[in-house]
Amino acid sequence: MTLARYRAGLTKTALAEAMAVSARTINDYERKGPPASAVAALAAVLGCTPEFFELPPSARLQEDQVFFRARRRATSTQRHAAIAAGQIGIELYAWIDRHFQLPEVNLPEVDNTDPVETAASVRALWGLGERPLPNLIQLAESKGIRVLSLPHGTDLVDAFSVWSDGKPYVFLSMSKTPERSRFDLAHEIGHLVLHPGLPEGGNAIEREADRFASALLMPLSVLRSSLPREPSTAAILEYKQYFKVSAMALNYALRDAGRLTEWGHRQNCVRLSELGYRSGEPAGMPQHETSRVFSAIFRSKEGRARIADVAVELGLPVSELHAMTFGSTLHTVVTSREVTAEPKPSPAKPSLKLVRSP
Repeated sequence: MTLARYRAGLTKTALAEAMAVSARTINDYERKGPPASAVAALAAVLGCTPEFFELPPSARLQEDQVFFRARRRATSTQRHAAIAAGQIGIELYAWIDRHFQLPEVNLPEVDNTDPVETAASVRALWGLGERPLPNLIQLAESKGIRVLSLPHGTDLVDAFSVWSDGKPYVFLSMSKTPERSRFDLAHEIGHLVLHPGLPEGGNAIEREADRFASALLMPLSVLRSSLPREPSTAAILEYKQYFKVSAMALNYALRDAGRLTEWGHRQNCVRLSELGYRSGEPAGMPQHETSRVFSAIFRSKEGRARIADVAVELGLPVSELHAMTFGSTLHTVVTSREVTAEPKPSPAKPSLKLVRSP
């Protein structure tokens, strides 16, 4: 019940008012479990199904376990809602794990924590060379990183990442431009590689993750060999499409690579702001990148399970799962029959073959 309340973005007082009961009653419900007479009303207010309250308890994610990429306006309630969505996303992947063999985690163990060198190590391990990265969500999935989208109520949380049971997770907001979402994902991959322990270090580790993301998306060697010194705004707008990054991110990367002086960087910032690139990405990527895992598992086909079956098992409305899977149309290929509320895993789980986009 606490998880459902956090996910709904409600305090105990707000929930008590919605239920026309006292805050002490809500506290008792969360401590002892709600009585049968209150379950239907609670489910309606909290946006879950009555069955959600009957699911086995799971270890709750705590804020000090995750790396948050959140705007300063994000409130504690919004952070709790995002963390609750993360816990539900982990449970969704537990369902997937019961039925499918996912790619093994393939992230380097690094001794040298220099962000730029670590990004180069990741590129080498993944066989990427110096070319622009393809669909980054699908690339991450093929390396064992579980990537989900953040649903409503978390708009001021851009992204966060967490290790859970030895598996890496990244949760992304879809409220930003596609280019900035790519940078957010690269930033969170940086946290997973550079900072595998508890998130300590504050702004210092955020800067490290930013440097990692920049080097992963825009290798220094390419910036230094392909762009002239003091590149014009027009050149930045051309190359941002090549790397699939925001114009501002490329402008910062060029400064850090020594291709722009501080004065040139600031002049470009002014010009890009005038063109609308401070708050948006005019003529940018036409759409957000999406997951191959969810499209492979949950694509609609005759005789395969429907989203309703998965939703029943997880005790969630279909809309919640839809919002956490990049808007996938959820259907699955577990067996030739529909999954019931108590599915039994097949002895030989289908293996997902995730192929990187060209």
